[in-house]
Amino acid sequence: MPYLEAATVTGNFLYRGNVSYFDKSLLISELTPTITDISLRYGSLECLKNPDCNAVEICSSVEGSIFRLSTSISKSFQTGSDTCFRYELEHTCGRESFYNRSNGLCQCVTDCDCEAVTPSTGKMWSHRIKLEGHEFSANCFNTDGHIWTMIQRREDGSVNFFRGWTEYKTGFGDVITEFWIGLDNIRLLVLNGFTVLRVELEYGTESVYAEYSSFYIAGEEDKYRIHVSGYSGTAGDGISCTTEFCNNEAQFSTFDNDNDADQFLNNAEFWRGAWWYHSGHKSHLNGEYGNNNHGQGINWFYFKGWTVSLTRSRMMLRRT
Repeated sequence: MPYLEAATVTGNFLYRGNVSYFDKSLLISELTPTITDISLRYGSLECLKNPDCNAVEICSSVEGSIFRLSTSISKSFQTGSDTCFRYELEHTCGRESFYNRSNGLCQCVTDCDCEAVTPSTGKMWSHRIKLEGHEFSANCFNTDGHIWTMIQRREDGSVNFFRGWTEYKTGFGDVITEFWIGLDNIRLLVLNGFTVLRVELEYGTESVYAEYSSFYIAGEEDKYRIHVSGYSGTAGDGISCTTEFCNNEAQFSTFDNDNDADQFLNNAEFWRGAWWYHSGHKSHLNGEYGNNNHGQGINWFYFKGWTVSLTRSRMMLRRT
């Protein structure tokens, strides 16, 4: 159904069936306009003026007819005889996507990220992440009662982590064994609400964790500067600590892109791993596997210090 009343806000709406008046998960806003005639044309205009709105519903209630604006998109055509007639903005993005008017991108509707899968506790499931028109593979991991998206994994030394800026930007490795998901993909996850960080560490049969309730990295223009806060766990605070060699608020460095605060030393080259360095480090999870030289292995100072390279690490994100 076309709506062309205002030249600056035009669009086509398609009838998608009936939905329940009581499904409040659809709601952006619900209004009874002052005019007596609540028409689709009126609701369409209000929807088109709101870039977060993807559908309008004309509903009946005991108080009379109303309309409401919705952010959601139907996974399939609706059927039934409930109390709201639902119309969605038409687009050409495909059945499993919707057109996001805020950023001009086709975006995923269903099975978009790790929240769509439920591996059993302690188990991992590989999944294709689809955010803002970008796709990449990741592991979904169930731990501590949450489903996490894994952004880094060290397991057996099968993947070389002593790599340059381009590879750390885009990602490398194999989700089946060891990998780094890529700084651009981490940034994309953060911008889509994945702002809780969990680090799980193992040495032999010993295991500890560090969790941060707030995690953020900047874009490439600020060299993916890291900010974390809200530590809890058993590993000790290896990132947001405030003593010498802590990593918080540092830019990311690789051996070929030195952004640390040390004017005399390329930390990434010296410590054999790309990481967020000021000068030195208290955490260093991209170090050289099995290297027990001071500070050059997979280190977390508060768990085994600088001269023991840990046998396993996982870095993971989830939404709050």
